[in-house]
This record gives sequence, structure tokens and C-alpha cells, in this order.
Amino acid sequence: MVSEGLGDYSKVPVERVTFSRGVKMAFWFLRIYIILMVSLVIVGFSYIV
Repeated sequence: MVSEGLGDYSKVPVERVTFSRGVKMAFWFLRIYIILMVSLVIVGFSYIV
């Protein structure tokens, strides 16, 4: 890596990102929405078949 001019970044500490409460709520809403939409698609295809 050094011969190619690249640095060694394996020792750089990584810190966790903290999300605000609004962002957490948005992600939970998206999870619930996706589960609801997938279940509606399954129910819709069950009526066709």
C-alpha cells in the first residue's frame, strides 16, 4: 500500500453515529410501512392465484 501512495487507515478509530429521536421514529415508521406494503402485496397476489 505504501508503494502505491496509499495510507494505512486500519488503525483509525471509528465512532458510532448517534441518531436523534426524530430520525429513529422515521426509520421505525419506514419499517412498519414496508412490512405493511409487503403484506398487502401478498394478500393481493393470494386473491389472483
